[in-house]
Amino acid sequence: MRSPIGWAALLAVCAVVALLSYAGSVRFSRTPQRRVSWPSSSRIDAALAAAQGRLAADPQDLSALVEVGILHFARGAPNYPDAVNELEEARRLGALDSRIFYCLGVMYQELGLYTFSMQEYQRYLRNHPDDREVRLLAAKLYYRQGDFNSAIKEYERLRFHDPGDLLVAENLGLSFWQAKLADRAAECFSQLLAAGGPPARRAQFYLGRLAFESGRVQEGLDMMRRSLPVDGAPEMGIPRQQMYRLLAQAYQRLSRVDEARDAWQMVLLAAANDPEATAALKAINRRVSSRNPRKR
Repeated sequence: MRSPIGWAALLAVCAVVALLSYAGSVRFSRTPQRRVSWPSSSRIDAALAAAQGRLAADPQDLSALVEVGILHFARGAPNYPDAVNELEEARRLGALDSRIFYCLGVMYQELGLYTFSMQEYQRYLRNHPDDREVRLLAAKLYYRQGDFNSAIKEYERLRFHDPGDLLVAENLGLSFWQAKLADRAAECFSQLLAAGGPPARRAQFYLGRLAFESGRVQEGLDMMRRSLPVDGAPEMGIPRQQMYRLLAQAYQRLSRVDEARDAWQMVLLAAANDPEATAALKAINRRVSSRNPRKR
């Protein structure tokens, strides 16, 4: 059991974890429903004062200590130091309220302390195994840490209960892809194609990338080109620089230099200081100049 953790220590660990954490790209477009109830914002301070009064009268009142921690959590990030220490202390003293696990999971995730966060979500899910939104959070954290097999298990469980959930199908496909299970990834992405709209366009891009990575460069290029959003269309959920980066790489594999240059320039339009695009454009321009020297 962890003892209460000093906030300065948390921030120091957070800085290290932020540098080491896996930069995942699974989608999580929905805001999780709140798993903890508390008074309206105008009454939180009064409720907190009442809970603190109960705790002052009886320092062994675990329900009051839990309530104080939850209300500090409800007041937002500036109050997380108190909330973390109070909820960890309540647990150390024997409190088993499952709200503790959820609140700590959210706060540790906000800090980038994904291992701690995952432990809390797992505790919460042992008490509430059918909670879809928290299971999605857990699956996303597995993916973020590079544990793709565990992410697959979580997404497959979610898909079993709701086979038509496109968010789950997409994230399961991305997890299969990262786990080098291309055929199973393609099956998930194919489900999105029938949905139309942005999910289908993303699926077309994913399938194009799978074809490109398997050596079917022209097929992959054609699919990725068809997935590009038209001018003025809303973003479809994949960063444009990522899409044009892969197009540029495909054009280069096919020795289509002018189109590769145009694609790399599109990457720079989306991310002005992208080092890969900058280096690629310099290399292309040097090659073109060496083949077409100026006449004296």
